Amino acid sequence: MLLDEDADDALDRQILGYSQRYDIQTGLLNYPAFRVALAAQLKGDPAAREVALIWIDLVNLRREFTLWGWAGAEALARRVAGALRSVVDADALLGRIGGRSFLVAMRAGKSDKDGRRRIQLVMDSLLPLRVHGSEINPEVAAGVAFFPCDSESVEELVRFASLAATRAGYVRSRAVVAFHAGMNSLIMRDHLLEVEMRKGLEQDQFSLVYQPKVDLTTGQVLGAEALIRWNHPGWGQVTPTEFIPIAERSDLIHRIFDFSLRTALEQTRRWNDLGLWLPMVAVNASAVNVRRNDFARSVRSILGEIPIAPAQLELEMTESMAFDDEDLFTTRVRQLKAIGVSIAIDDFGTRYTGFNVLKRVPLNAMKIDQCFIRGIDRSQDMRALCQTIVAMARQLKLRTVAEGIEERGELEVMRQIGCDAGQGYLFQVPAPAEEFGVFLREWPERMRSFGFADGRQAPAIDPL
Repeated sequence: MLLDEDADDALDRQILGYSQRYDIQTGLLNYPAFRVALAAQLKGDPAAREVALIWIDLVNLRREFTLWGWAGAEALARRVAGALRSVVDADALLGRIGGRSFLVAMRAGKSDKDGRRRIQLVMDSLLPLRVHGSEINPEVAAGVAFFPCDSESVEELVRFASLAATRAGYVRSRAVVAFHAGMNSLIMRDHLLEVEMRKGLEQDQFSLVYQPKVDLTTGQVLGAEALIRWNHPGWGQVTPTEFIPIAERSDLIHRIFDFSLRTALEQTRRWNDLGLWLPMVAVNASAVNVRRNDFARSVRSILGEIPIAPAQLELEMTESMAFDDEDLFTTRVRQLKAIGVSIAIDDFGTRYTGFNVLKRVPLNAMKIDQCFIRGIDRSQDMRALCQTIVAMARQLKLRTVAEGIEERGELEVMRQIGCDAGQGYLFQVPAPAEEFGVFLREWPERMRSFGFADGRQAPAIDPL
């Protein structure tokens, strides 16, 4: 009995000793041990050796924990550790810091092309993995800092690599982002934007503007797209391209979507009450919004608060969402269609979406990105491409909307190739609600100047 107790004590001491140096789940060095090993490796003449320190964030580890629990998340972490081991040299150091971050220290120089290629190979090794019978694509963001040119301090190297990884997450890059001195100010600026955005949502600094979608055959106003705007009291207008990516990295994107949806529906109801019938209003949904488990339920809840028909709402989702996560995209579309909401795929053509993907998803409309429309009257190649897109959409029974029509020549070409609707500055710049109401009143007369026959509007959808 005493021998068994001694053996148990020895095993406990062995496990304790191991855990003080290694991460139990992956077998990689823990951060204290990694730091000591890296410091020892960097000793000597700094000019004689260059080392790259790579910080890798496993972005979707929390989501996998939600889906599969602790065992599933740790299985994914072990697979990532195994993939890293398979591509680095024997003298490389591998560590894990916190739950979702991994460290790699390897011989490579900042100006060494072969070294940079080997660094990217580390990232490229993280291919889709099978965990608990399901294929999971590790979503990773990686940054690298170099010894000695970026710093000769282990602590600074780690911090600089972490900053670069944070930047990689911001720009959603699969490439390993190299640290540079300006990153400190960039990160601080993004943090300030997030802080000010939170204040702005509380202080009514956000608003919507509206841009019409016009039937290219009849001239009828088919609907309007609601676009978010932020007017900061000190900075003035902050563009969506600046603040939306930051909002997507926090809970703010959900607050922005809820604000946009509720405001657009309430304004549409007001126009309807004034006799300015708007058949449909479109609101943009970020991929981050769509990934929320309760997204469809949230949309249904907001629709329930406002007396408006679900058919008067269209949600626009980007093509990249369908490309990146087809199963989730299809599930969300079906949930929203069950409510009665229309779905449009936005910015079509900016990413490759397979015909079979679109065929399986019950969409309503396809918006052709403005990069294809710009100057189409002067490009036979672009005209042929858009004609193919319109023909494909027609086969899928999807409405087509040409984005960014700014010139009469572009309008005429899109009419000729059979595009259903158009949107752009030629008809109306995005306008606040009051100005858009004036547009709705005046459009029946203005539309004649574009060659449309009369000002009859689209058939009304019975309001609730």
